[in-house]
Amino acid sequence: MNEVYNLRIGDMIYHPRAINRKGEREDSSISAVIYKMTPKYVYYAVCAKHRDNPGDHFITTDNRVKKKSIYKSIEEGSCFVSYSNGTKRRRKIENFS
Repeated sequence: MNEVYNLRIGDMIYHPRAINRKGEREDSSISAVIYKMTPKYVYYAVCAKHRDNPGDHFITTDNRVKKKSIYKSIEEGSCFVSYSNGTKRRRKIENFS
């Protein structure tokens, strides 16, 4: 169980290894940057690339997810977060409702 803090604009959500459509892990990296937040949703832009081919990458925008589900994913360890400016002045999230 990971400690989860409030998310802010500019935080990066990432997963060091992606899962393809067959359910197998592959050598690629996926990262997302939060650019907008509402009381219920987090909007993020995704940048993904394959490690073997540095020119093969794509960027998407207009992705959104409920805050409750993203906090739960961070707590379970299925995705990780890089807090911009650290966690010094952030509130720890205890309940995801």
